[in-house]
Amino acid sequence: MSEMGDVRHRFLRARAARRLPVGVLAVFCVLLFVPALAAAARFEAGAASADITPPAYTQASDAAFAPACGTTPKQVAELWPGPRPFQFEKPYRDEKKLGRFAIGDTFCESDGTGRYEAPYIAGGSGQNHWPESVDPGNGPAARAVAFSVGSSRAAVVSVDSIGMFNVTFERIRAEVQKKDPGLSQIFISSTHDESAPDPIGLWGPGTEEPESPTAVSSGVDEYYFNFLVERIANAVVAADHARKPAKLHVAIGSMPSNTQSCWSSYPFIDDQSMPVMQATGRGGAVIFTLVDVSTHAETLSFSGNHAYIDTLSADWPGKMRADLEARWPGSVGVEMAGMVGSVETPTVYEPESTQVLRVPGALHGVSGNPDGCRSVYPQPASGTPVTDAKEFNNAYGQSVSDAAAAALGGARTVRPSAIKTQQQPVCVELENNLFKAAFAAGLFPDRPGYADSACSVEAKKGSAPFLKSNVGVLTMGPVQLAYSPGEVFPFTEVGGPIDEAQMPFPNNCYEPTTENFNCGTPLPMTPFTTAEMTGRYRFLVGLGEDMIGYMVPPGNFVGSEGEATKEPWLAYENQKKGGPDRFGYGHSDDAESVGPYAGLAVTDALKELLTSDGPGLQLVPGVFVDGGGHLSDTPFAAGSFTGAVGVEVLLGAKTPSKLIVGEHGVRGWATFDGLRDPGTAGTSLPYSVRTRGVLVRKRPLLIDVFEGARKLGVH
Repeated sequence: MSEMGDVRHRFLRARAARRLPVGVLAVFCVLLFVPALAAAARFEAGAASADITPPAYTQASDAAFAPACGTTPKQVAELWPGPRPFQFEKPYRDEKKLGRFAIGDTFCESDGTGRYEAPYIAGGSGQNHWPESVDPGNGPAARAVAFSVGSSRAAVVSVDSIGMFNVTFERIRAEVQKKDPGLSQIFISSTHDESAPDPIGLWGPGTEEPESPTAVSSGVDEYYFNFLVERIANAVVAADHARKPAKLHVAIGSMPSNTQSCWSSYPFIDDQSMPVMQATGRGGAVIFTLVDVSTHAETLSFSGNHAYIDTLSADWPGKMRADLEARWPGSVGVEMAGMVGSVETPTVYEPESTQVLRVPGALHGVSGNPDGCRSVYPQPASGTPVTDAKEFNNAYGQSVSDAAAAALGGARTVRPSAIKTQQQPVCVELENNLFKAAFAAGLFPDRPGYADSACSVEAKKGSAPFLKSNVGVLTMGPVQLAYSPGEVFPFTEVGGPIDEAQMPFPNNCYEPTTENFNCGTPLPMTPFTTAEMTGRYRFLVGLGEDMIGYMVPPGNFVGSEGEATKEPWLAYENQKKGGPDRFGYGHSDDAESVGPYAGLAVTDALKELLTSDGPGLQLVPGVFVDGGGHLSDTPFAAGSFTGAVGVEVLLGAKTPSKLIVGEHGVRGWATFDGLRDPGTAGTSLPYSVRTRGVLVRKRPLLIDVFEGARKLGVH
């Protein structure tokens, strides 16, 4: 029996022996619980920001290259007069007269890397991507938020970057430890900004002048990295020192109604949920507002406009943050990348009141998108698309900010009584031949490879059979953030209307001569991450803790550029020579994936962390059922299926059960995060693209249609 329990037990025995006056009894009860009240620690939050834009070059900044390139900054500039618009670019001589460094120009080897270093832009417009300007007032930045309950502290950081390697994140954590030793639990993610400096290495100098489609040297600039690490660490420390008593307001909102999702690869499933959290201090003053958004940040880099492509920018997340901070002066706005895999720049329509119906249909081209678009959502009945990339950033940033503010209008207010942090390494096999070649070429100079499947022995330089990556979970009361290290296709972690018959590779065998895709063992589906989570408010964080590219279930990997090393993908690539999948859809994103099994390894590791927290949502094999008894893996009408009225499930018995909404305690539809489904806006449909099950006596029962179609069939 605990000390408190023993006290209470003795008190009850004394009370039985004699009656106490009511007043004395009340005082005794208060005294009894004083220790418990004193032990209740308060929740605190703080936030800070950092500008991580490379500063403009000045002669004084050449002090970084002295004495290796000259005894003084002035002498460095005189000896190496090649034009350099930004700091951190190695001194060189413009011998090819291009006005910027080109392969063949002599440069000062100042730090022993053996390569030319500059803050190249990472992104979708090819290698050797040189910055020429900065988006006014919207350069790349980092945002840090710190939390504490008693002696437990944690921080989350969001960095404008296409995606940073875990080794860089470890440098940031180590720097924070020097400055703020009590803060060790730091979760870091990238916004997937494709107009920020290259942190990976794929966008370095090429073989052509002035730009090249193939880098021959890494784009990692160690001088910029030193600046980046210092700036971000200082922001984390500032956020921690700014902590004050706070309340946390949390809501699961929806993507803005005037946006139309666009995809680059099959399948065409998005995450329309938009989790939002906001902390307020004394008097209701806003400390920070964080929004989790599942779309790419690539508008300028894919615009086709040279002036935009060569601009360092925070893209639309910067505009969203600025609007949040203007709405709540003195606060810090934070954008966090969610499940962005294949979900590209959306089409945004004005006015903002335009309604895009999220009713999936046939894939079709969409005009007016600044980066090009293919969508399964229909054109809105009215509204005009925003076609200019910079105007798009303003419009989309504003729309997301407004949608976040609207969601906070119905937020739940909580004061977490505990903080739990979980971070774990995961070892993944590097199966992509293209990435193996990049390692061999030295394009990833700071990332080690490993020789064994436990990632315990480092491989020799230029080799990477395995990669050590990371996953993480941060839990604060009913709020839970799950971190995945890449661009996660949404259905990888939240499920969706897809079964074995709809997977490009349902089995681990492909017989080219007979076009047989079912000659082997079924490939596994990835775990349903949101069903494993225990917090009511679930934030799925992509590009978190690391960056290992796109992540899909094994059956959705096809390969298009000779990247596959195993069957059945190798046989298919050899036969189709990089063609589309068996449904005629392209898989261009596979070229930027570690391989077919990376998504499974990551989600399995996340599941291990989450199940240690206790049971998540109930998930059973099931499919949707219409009024005529037809079954489907989607609730939407298609073919003979007239639209869902309920679900058919296997609840541990061999005989399936039909659960019809409105009957026998089935009170409505449930989203993939276990909340009441809001239905499809602009229609009378009570279900939506977020629907994954039903509410039975207010408790969510989610269905696994992948397993359900296998056991129940779909007809």
